[in-house]
Amino acid sequence: MRFKFNFKILKEKRWLIILLLILALHVFLRFFQTEVYSLFGWDQVDNAWAAKNIIVEHRLPLYGMQAKGSTGFYIGPYYYFLIAPFYFFSGLDPIASSIFAGMVSVFTFFVIYFISKSIFSQRVAIFSVFIYTVSLFGISFDRVQWPVNFIIPVSAIIFYSIYKIITGNEKYILLLAGGVGFMFHIHFTAVFFPIMILLSLPFFPRNKSTLKYFLYTIPILLFFLGPIVVAYTTKGGSSGKNMLAYISTYYHGFHLRRMLQLTSDAFIEFEGILYFKFLKYVGWVMIPIFSVVYFFKGGQKSKFKLLYLTIIWFLVPWVVLSVYKGEISNYYFSATVPVALVILGYLIDRIFFLNKIVISAVVVLSLLFYSYINIQKYFSDKPKSLVNSRQYVKEQIQREIIVEFQEGVPESYLYYIYTRKEK
Repeated sequence: MRFKFNFKILKEKRWLIILLLILALHVFLRFFQTEVYSLFGWDQVDNAWAAKNIIVEHRLPLYGMQAKGSTGFYIGPYYYFLIAPFYFFSGLDPIASSIFAGMVSVFTFFVIYFISKSIFSQRVAIFSVFIYTVSLFGISFDRVQWPVNFIIPVSAIIFYSIYKIITGNEKYILLLAGGVGFMFHIHFTAVFFPIMILLSLPFFPRNKSTLKYFLYTIPILLFFLGPIVVAYTTKGGSSGKNMLAYISTYYHGFHLRRMLQLTSDAFIEFEGILYFKFLKYVGWVMIPIFSVVYFFKGGQKSKFKLLYLTIIWFLVPWVVLSVYKGEISNYYFSATVPVALVILGYLIDRIFFLNKIVISAVVVLSLLFYSYINIQKYFSDKPKSLVNSRQYVKEQIQREIIVEFQEGVPESYLYYIYTRKEK
């Protein structure tokens, strides 16, 4: 019996095959030599101790990580509950940190794919996840386990939920409530999203169904915000007081000059994704370019609403952080990443399918060059990793030297789990 290769099926399934190949590359880049390339630092040690308290001490926290530095106020605790099963099955070994980060990255991959496919097309989705997979920004971001990893996928879910609502699908109000509620267990930049929702309200359907779904969100919001409210109102409400004190200290009002100073930061995620320094300012014009191309060439319905939503996704973080006089890190703008990825995927798709072989070839070669440079750069830099910490602690134990507890120090945690096993 002779095997006959069916090229027709291959052609029909070509995009699925490409997606699976990209997914395989994504998994490889996030899990290859996990202990060597994954950071186990202050935040990861904090998470490990929290997981240990849940698993060993059976202590269920009302607080999550501190919202910022030593401010004395906290995000919600649900992130701790998410990582606890990974530490349980690893026997409290910190390899759980790297595995969890990798799993979140796979979740992010599919969120970006399905949302960009739903709004635009499968081709746009393919280009979007490809850029996310091979970019130095994406690999570095996904290799570090901390709550911030969830900002990108949850921001994408919230964006998509609002888009579906303003285009007439009220049931996505439930998904929106879940996304916003969960974000308050991830990072203090969750404050961006209620503002984005308020700015989108004029486009929400005005009918009984909308009201019905808003009422249905009450138990969802109670589930997510309940522990935070309890934590902030118990023990004298110290967390609430600390939060108010922090806001009063670092809020300086809106100043146009300050907003202009943050122009580069507002589009910094474009810069991070694009990688090359000579493309530093391309992000500033990316939204206008996308708006023009999409509005006149996109062939999509509800164009204005999508463009409006895209603009406020970048504008709200920009304006909110303009009234903040504290130190700003680039990941404070992480909510813009999924939209930036989809914009890049859309524009690459438009260029690639101009039906000119030369242009298509240039696009392919550019993407291959971009992939090589980004991947090569990542693997050329080896951080102080879990391997180094393990070796040090094992040597100390052999010498019968006690490693004293120090907050946020990985060697302290490793000493605990190694000596605990010996007991």
